[in-house]
Amino acid sequence: MQRIFIVGLGLIGGSLIQNIKFHHPHIHITGFDCFDKFSEIAYSMGIIDEVAHDFDSAASEADLIILATPVQQSIEYSKRLLNIDTKPGLIVTDTGSTKLGLSTLESKLLNKDVHLIGGHPMAGSHKSGVVNAKKHLFENAYYVLIYDQVENEAAHSEVKHLLEPTKAKFIKMSAKEHDYVTGVVSHFPHIIASSLIHMNEENTQVSEYVKTLAAGGFRDITRIASSNADMWRDITLENKDHLVTLMNNWIEQMEQTKEVIEEGNPSLIRDFFQSAKEYRDNLPVKEQGALTSTFDLYVDIPDKPGMISEVTRILGQQHISITNIRILEIREDIMGALRLSFKSNNDRDRAIEALNTFDTYTL
Repeated sequence: MQRIFIVGLGLIGGSLIQNIKFHHPHIHITGFDCFDKFSEIAYSMGIIDEVAHDFDSAASEADLIILATPVQQSIEYSKRLLNIDTKPGLIVTDTGSTKLGLSTLESKLLNKDVHLIGGHPMAGSHKSGVVNAKKHLFENAYYVLIYDQVENEAAHSEVKHLLEPTKAKFIKMSAKEHDYVTGVVSHFPHIIASSLIHMNEENTQVSEYVKTLAAGGFRDITRIASSNADMWRDITLENKDHLVTLMNNWIEQMEQTKEVIEEGNPSLIRDFFQSAKEYRDNLPVKEQGALTSTFDLYVDIPDKPGMISEVTRILGQQHISITNIRILEIREDIMGALRLSFKSNNDRDRAIEALNTFDTYTL
């Protein structure tokens, strides 16, 4: 019987192992988390068969290890495998957002007949923890598998086969390419979002209305700044070389843009916005990318009693679940007075169809 050892029983680890458990019931799954209560919860949910209380002993019995832990913890656990008597042909994969640091261990682990296949499932949820694990979390999301050594091709195929029931879309990259791409589309935007928040806070000293009027579109475009600070500290440190390069490029671009604005050339200023609009309008709409997607719908409703309950009644009749509902006071560049958030793009599409049958709503 194949034995899988899952380390880290949060949302991602729990959802992965729940999927594997459902589609591969013959596999024995041992779970370990630095917080014992999460292991016990996973065991009570039936998504692991055994709780491990010691990493080394459980790792020595595993045929495959999944490290669903923060990046630097995954690196430390992988280093420990160099000093553990592991099974021949052991496969190790992770779920972290950076790979260059981990990839430095690939050759060393191969010398021990341990095959390291980096993994990055580009999926998430507004809810965390193993209690919110779900089999369909990775459906239609990109799942990047990373290795640099040709000796790991067979292990790559085995990991992909194991995870295919997730219905994720698999991409193969090198560690260097992965960290550059995710730096551009995920890591660097987090830095920019946090910088915009700091700029907003600093300017509240000039006018208290800076914070008040940031409640609308500004809050939406900077939502990723609310991510876990410890996690983003680790990601930034692990991908700092790429991020410094991207920041230098950004500074150069901002200098050029500043010169265009100072010059006051209407044509060049329009081109700046128009070219950005055209590129953005051609980005995939229904694909899940490196940033966690939010499925929001803006609804225009009249300001009279009972309208919000009417919206929720209509959606409830269609069994459409809302994850969040918010009344918008600042609606510049936003069509609608009510923002509804949904679990999936399908739920949002169904909500549009349901609400469009009523003349009251403009979506």
